Amino acid sequence: MRNGNRFGAILSASVVAIAVSTACSERLRAGVDGASEPPAFTKSDAGTEGEAPVDVMMCKAFDCPAPFATCLDKSGLCTTNLDNDVNHCGSCDEQCPAESDELKAFFICATGRCQMLCRKDFGDCDKLIDNGCEARLESDPLNCGACGKACSPGEICWKGACGCPSGKTNCNGKCVDLRDDDDNCGACGRACGAAPTESIGWSCGEGVIPDGASVACVDSQCKTTCTAGRSDCNKDFCRDGCEVFTNDDTKHCGSCGTTCKDEQICSDGKCLCDPGTTRCDHACVDLQSDVRNCGACGNVCPGLSSLAGSPVCKQGRCSYACAVGYADCDGRLENGCEVDTTLDALHCGSCTTSCDVAAGQPCVAGKCLTQPCDAGALN
Repeated sequence: MRNGNRFGAILSASVVAIAVSTACSERLRAGVDGASEPPAFTKSDAGTEGEAPVDVMMCKAFDCPAPFATCLDKSGLCTTNLDNDVNHCGSCDEQCPAESDELKAFFICATGRCQMLCRKDFGDCDKLIDNGCEARLESDPLNCGACGKACSPGEICWKGACGCPSGKTNCNGKCVDLRDDDDNCGACGRACGAAPTESIGWSCGEGVIPDGASVACVDSQCKTTCTAGRSDCNKDFCRDGCEVFTNDDTKHCGSCGTTCKDEQICSDGKCLCDPGTTRCDHACVDLQSDVRNCGACGNVCPGLSSLAGSPVCKQGRCSYACAVGYADCDGRLENGCEVDTTLDALHCGSCTTSCDVAAGQPCVAGKCLTQPCDAGALN
């Protein structure tokens, strides 16, 4: 039995601000670039002409601004966002529940509170957290496609819509095509595998099934026919059956008589390798952009794909593409974009920008944290 109170308590987490020590150790100037005059302070009601810039003295700041906090499991100061971190939702160590197969749900942290979201095609229609996303929206006639959308009495819910679509028939709660359904061929319940001998269209004598063929439903009739990916191209069905594998035969690619060009291959019944691509093993690739065949077949670009970035192949040479907020500061392809420039105090906003780490100045949102200086500190 699931503990509804446990989930309810976790989901009621709220934002708690966490701060570290505050100090003002260095004055920084925010204003028009290139100004050489010393800073001047004016009364709050002093008049100004036009849009003249106002000089503001800025000092290093050390308190974490909301919603950032310093939690023990992460390195650096103010590196945790309590608004969206599922392991620190609202406050440090306040964890949201893990994804649950039983509840058909996963959890996120939004504005400092754990929230339950339903998996695709499921819904929390009764609004009870204890049973999670209990409604299967693809097949629930009371919640068909959306919570509260009920089908008519006796009508089934099929793929999120009430009733069977055109061309389909309701057979025991499933929408099937009687023209080619082997279990309902021509009528509900008429299975070709169990059909009487006289009802099967035997092409080569009663009970004879040539190589590569099977008894299947064709045009609402049970007949001996070639299985998927096989064809009778020499028109000698009863002697050698479905002799051609059309999925990979370059002379009969996808169908009898469809021939691929010399530089092409047949894959899944399609001729591949267009101009500008090269055949590597069983695939056609662009050596100028394929990370697994960069510049030459088999040349795999190093590094792993992640949220921080991924290896790329540009003009036949391996490189790395970093996501916004990440950077490759050590120049090594194998570890990719190893720096989070939004919170790394040694690489704050870029690889070459460092905060005053010794003094404890954090990097917040890609900028070394500052605050307006106390006017008295200038004296």
